[in-house]
Amino acid sequence: MTQDDQWMQDKELENIPSFKLEFLQQMLFESKKHSGKELFPFFMSLAAKSRSQNIHFTQEELDTIVPVLKKYASEEEIKKMNQAITMFKRRST
Repeated sequence: MTQDDQWMQDKELENIPSFKLEFLQQMLFESKKHSGKELFPFFMSLAAKSRSQNIHFTQEELDTIVPVLKKYASEEEIKKMNQAITMFKRRST
């Protein structure tokens, strides 16, 4: 286990299916390659990919996962997460 995937072993995530955690791990790995204006198109392509793979997260799962991710993330990664969350909230309203 590397430090990058250590979050997946957090006890708070024990009820989240492993395929969802693996999808998120891939998303986190890929997101490190993008910044600023590149993030929105990247996250839109991820949304399409999750639909095509029939991967959906309930609000309860997200409410569990996001704090755990932030616990293991750097300040820059937290900033990206907050930007992504803000973008998705704006799109869904």
